[in-house]
Amino acid sequence: MKNTSTKYLFFDVDGTLVNFKKQMPDSARRALRTAQAEGHKLILCTGRSEAEVYPFLMDFGFDGYIFGSGSHVIAGNREISTHVFGPDRMARVMDLLNRNNAPLLIQMADVGILSPNALSAFRRYRLFQVAETQSVYDVITRAIGKVKVDVARGRYADRYPDADMVVYTDAPFGIEAAADWLAPLGLRVTPSSLEPADTSAGEITRTDVDKGVALTEWMADAGAGTDAAIAFGDGPNDLEMLEAAGTSVVMGNGVAEARERADFVTADIDDDGIAKAMVRLGLIPSDF
Repeated sequence: MKNTSTKYLFFDVDGTLVNFKKQMPDSARRALRTAQAEGHKLILCTGRSEAEVYPFLMDFGFDGYIFGSGSHVIAGNREISTHVFGPDRMARVMDLLNRNNAPLLIQMADVGILSPNALSAFRRYRLFQVAETQSVYDVITRAIGKVKVDVARGRYADRYPDADMVVYTDAPFGIEAAADWLAPLGLRVTPSSLEPADTSAGEITRTDVDKGVALTEWMADAGAGTDAAIAFGDGPNDLEMLEAAGTSVVMGNGVAEARERADFVTADIDDDGIAKAMVRLGLIPSDF
């Protein structure tokens, strides 16, 4: 018989488990270990592809993974589902972005593809900010894992149909205009989860794929209801996950839209927000 006291904890990465200095607070690390020892299940639920997740997170020992904002759903070492763009959707995306030469990152399970102009454009994000003397490519690689630059962006649609997300920035159009163009093929655009965000930057995913759908798939595979799921997030791509879970926790540093959907808002990531929330929920003892 399944232990009905077991809770399934779904954690976003950037801004939730890991700060923009690429560090997991020690209190969060200890809290997760304690929760796992108490019999709860830990699931990483990130917008990053598998290739882009920090090695220290992949080595942590999570019970499951959701990559690419729901594109790849994994329990242990077993794949539950996978959802990629396919050639037609990818052609539509690249038609839009190539006409405007928008800097971009194509996410796939095993590698990320950068357009040449993304190296300078992505420098504006907190996660990738470096001194002028430092290599942006090296910093991006340390921050998001295995990437390569492909100069032949006119061939991206043919080469990368297995994309699970496309991240772009510095576009001469807004989120709504991009969404209108992509909607006919079942694609959507959400604001960038990288800081600072603005209307020139977005993340393109399949309309039928998000963290909330993936959370529901993971829980169904586990034979448990979503009422046993607790979601921890902070950004625009966490909204569906927060709504799908039985309990939703948003970091104090989270965006307004996420905080509005939360059952409660905890402290900031660097103020022991994860640990404080887990104590409050009774997942771990206060003296953990």
